[in-house]
Amino acid sequence: MEQNLPFDLDALLVFGKVVENRSLSKAATLLGMPKSTVSRKLTKLESDLGIKLLRKNTHQLTVTDLGEQVYSHAVKILAEANGVRALVEGSRQEPQGELRVAIPIFLGIDYASRVGAAFLQHYPHSRLDIRLVDNLVDPIKDGFDVVFGTGPLQDSTLIARKVFSLELFLCATPAFVRQLPAPIVDPVQLDALPFIDFGFGGPRKFSIVKQKRRYDLSPQVRARANNFQVCKQYILQGLGIGPMPTQIICTTELREGSIVPVLPEWKLEAMDVHMIYPFELSFSTLISAFYETACEIIVENSART
Repeated sequence: MEQNLPFDLDALLVFGKVVENRSLSKAATLLGMPKSTVSRKLTKLESDLGIKLLRKNTHQLTVTDLGEQVYSHAVKILAEANGVRALVEGSRQEPQGELRVAIPIFLGIDYASRVGAAFLQHYPHSRLDIRLVDNLVDPIKDGFDVVFGTGPLQDSTLIARKVFSLELFLCATPAFVRQLPAPIVDPVQLDALPFIDFGFGGPRKFSIVKQKRRYDLSPQVRARANNFQVCKQYILQGLGIGPMPTQIICTTELREGSIVPVLPEWKLEAMDVHMIYPFELSFSTLISAFYETACEIIVENSART
């Protein structure tokens, strides 16, 4: 392992604060150090790296293209450093305090309640406020410590840790499949059948893949709901074909055969679910504990499946 880094890690923290605030003075205030120290550390960091990170004049401070790239890496490096700090602190003291969490309603009441109950049982000195949400939530603007979300992260001041990949499969009831005029053997046939869609974040496009073949579905949406449990009931009532997750919703139905896969050799793209929180909270033992609990419940569900 390389022992001598060509730059000071502490200078990365200073650089990050300057980029986030676009001001040496504001960064200095937040860091509790003189502005001259901030300036000196930035100059040394630029010298150590051999590149220009910032452009400064009397009215404006801008970040160079290379500076933006260094910043994106700096956020990850500092997150890992805070992760080490959280690990050490977590080994010394039990997590305590209140955690406000937003979980998309499409993940289901069962998952949210099991994660919440397990967390409270594991950490008796903690308090938990879970809100099921139907819209995209910003942890900083909307006042949450943690939010669960899918898709790319838009804000570099936030940390996203993947909790699990939601494996999806197309399914229907055996009775629905039997009453079709012909067996489903080709994805094209799906476009003519009633489709049950989950609608968190609005309508979405579904693509299915088989080896190197790819097909973009254009289904006739009969019903849409922002919760998998509701969609499952529509499917169980024989109202159409739809995507379902294996880990958190359909374990019992698959085992009993009340729901069967449709075109099982064709795979839907998985949905990555992340736990998102402000960079400033990346050292929180409460958040680390909640992350571990959220992962634990998914492992249990997968084992049941």
